[in-house]
Amino acid sequence: MKFRIEYTKRAVKDLKSFSADHQKKIIQATIKLESNPFPFKKKVKRIQGVKFPCYRLRVDIGDDSLRVFYGVKNELVFILRIISKKDADKVLKRIKDSKVSPEIKN
Repeated sequence: MKFRIEYTKRAVKDLKSFSADHQKKIIQATIKLESNPFPFKKKVKRIQGVKFPCYRLRVDIGDDSLRVFYGVKNELVFILRIISKKDADKVLKRIKDSKVSPEIKN
């Protein structure tokens, strides 16, 4: 089964805040989610305490460690946020406090 990747408006804004090199590597990492978005190895972990299936992908780029938070619904993987590791706890708290899955606008 192949999944479709979509970015929320906030995730696009996050992605644009990184350098072109970082953007390329982040996109390459998220493209791999098309074939298997569910936890594998140590790079992806399921986030506990969230009402909808939500995961965190670790993307290491040189000395930088980034986090890509995403959800899965049917055959859609929606990228919620792309942030640095240091900001991950703050964003994770907001995701856990969310009552519903975010809406994807085409």
